[in-house]
Amino acid sequence: MIRDDLPVLPTESGCYLYYNKENTVIYVGKALNLRNRVNSYFNSGAEKKAKLITQEAVRLEFIVTKSEVEALILEANLIKRYKPHYNVALKDDKSYPFLKLTNEPFPMLVFTRRIINDGAKYFGPYPNPGAIRRVQDLIASIFPLRQNSGLPMQTRKKPCLRFHMGRCLAPCIAEVSQEDYAKVVEQVRTFLEGRVEETAEMLQAEMRAAATRQDFELARIYRDRIQALQRLTGYDSDVARASNEDLDFLGVAQAGNYAMVQLFQMRRGRVVGRDKRFLSNAADATVAELLEPFFANYYAQATYIPPLIMLPENDLDMQFWQEFFDERSGRKVELRVPQRGDKLELMAMAERNAVTGLEAELALLERRGEAPGVKELQQLANLENAPYRIEGYDISNLMGTHTVASIVVFEGGRSKKSEYKRVRITGLDKPDDFYSMHQVIYRRFTGSLSDKMPMPDLLLIDGGKGQMSSAKRALNEAGLDIPMLGLAKKQETIITESKSEIIVPETHPALRLLINIRDEAHRTAVGFNRKKRGEAMTRSILDDIPGIGPKRRDALLTHFSSIDQLKEASIEELASIPGMGQNAAEAVKTFFAAPAS
Repeated sequence: MIRDDLPVLPTESGCYLYYNKENTVIYVGKALNLRNRVNSYFNSGAEKKAKLITQEAVRLEFIVTKSEVEALILEANLIKRYKPHYNVALKDDKSYPFLKLTNEPFPMLVFTRRIINDGAKYFGPYPNPGAIRRVQDLIASIFPLRQNSGLPMQTRKKPCLRFHMGRCLAPCIAEVSQEDYAKVVEQVRTFLEGRVEETAEMLQAEMRAAATRQDFELARIYRDRIQALQRLTGYDSDVARASNEDLDFLGVAQAGNYAMVQLFQMRRGRVVGRDKRFLSNAADATVAELLEPFFANYYAQATYIPPLIMLPENDLDMQFWQEFFDERSGRKVELRVPQRGDKLELMAMAERNAVTGLEAELALLERRGEAPGVKELQQLANLENAPYRIEGYDISNLMGTHTVASIVVFEGGRSKKSEYKRVRITGLDKPDDFYSMHQVIYRRFTGSLSDKMPMPDLLLIDGGKGQMSSAKRALNEAGLDIPMLGLAKKQETIITESKSEIIVPETHPALRLLINIRDEAHRTAVGFNRKKRGEAMTRSILDDIPGIGPKRRDALLTHFSSIDQLKEASIEELASIPGMGQNAAEAVKTFFAAPAS
């Protein structure tokens, strides 16, 4: 990646994810300021790991949070989910603190900045060393683990003061069995794994009781411990919640002809993942019209659907979608529009990210010079909307044989090769580009491709007025009205549906975009035609020989430089080729010795 490949990043806190060409997350990071942090990867003085990441990465995504603490908690969840190659011990550009339950018969809880393979249980990383130390004090005041008997534990002749205060079980003087001590260790481990509701409620009760007794100093201590608990675990925050709920929540943003739908996955009270879709043709669309294609695409493939899905205000056919989700999940799924409380805050988080994501996509198109080409095409061709998704069509044949068509897809000015299609034209025995263009357009919008490919904003036909007329007739027969342009190679002339011609300099951004699409469609069609010709030539000569399958055919083609050389070869030479044998060699000689029918 280079700096220009980045999306337009906000200055808010959040997480960022680098992806490689296999669409695998290779690094997850967090930042107080996403723009500054990600840009630092591309500075000349960037550290070695940063350079390795940017060399392997091909794209970056980001998630906005309210604070750096929430970003860190979300980062940990994302790392746990994706296990990125470049994330080591969840460390960023500074050394984060961990809490460690030591591996010994009577463990103790210690503060550390190093993770080693010593069998201990580590918790973290955490955002603030001061908060960690206060929480250590909190744990020490609730759970009577040992603190003053050394590491590893040393026996003592008499207990320390903590034992007399009731804050230590004193294993150093054998006052507790290993089994009873292990129960307390389990309680600490459970607390550190995030099940903090009971602890928080107890502390709040103690704080209120102290305040009632007018012991304000003690109440302040409890208040500080509650705040430390919140900073440590994310308790009662947007990203980490005390509940163990499984749910999805969605946000929607819309701007002119474009929209963004973002879905967040919460599992056991933690946000663990996200999916998003950038939508075009969204002008005047309702929320239902934006959500429905996302539902059909995402949830039709989802292997797990949670029992609760939270939605923004919408005009969906709730009965239909309720049945859809119930059937897909095999149980009851609740669709809810939150009105109050914590869940309304989650919806606000989803909406913020949808708005930020949409702004980033639109700004990215502007910055790369892709959107201006699209906008200028809209102005040049007098189109009602800017054509975000454009499909280009071309025909290729050789003397009327093996006629094929290509369909290439561009979105936002960029090719989307995963959606390219190649179509064989049927029913022809002589060249006929008009017939071929009619067939591919009609099949595209009435056959199986109509269900697999989204509706385009614009069709680009490689050819002049004749090809345009054939394509328009096919669209009419399919009952569709989609804007269409032609591009004739002579003087690179743009042909409109009204058969008028538009001639602009080749440096015009709109024409450059159309030429790029046309050339890509031509390259794809010619490549497919060449492949079909090669397959047909090979089959006509070798694949009709009895006993010669694909492996023997390939061996013969590798060994001989021409068919004439193959015909002249002796049975002994043929039999000596790996994989052939005597019987196959005799079959080849017999086949070529037979008179032509």
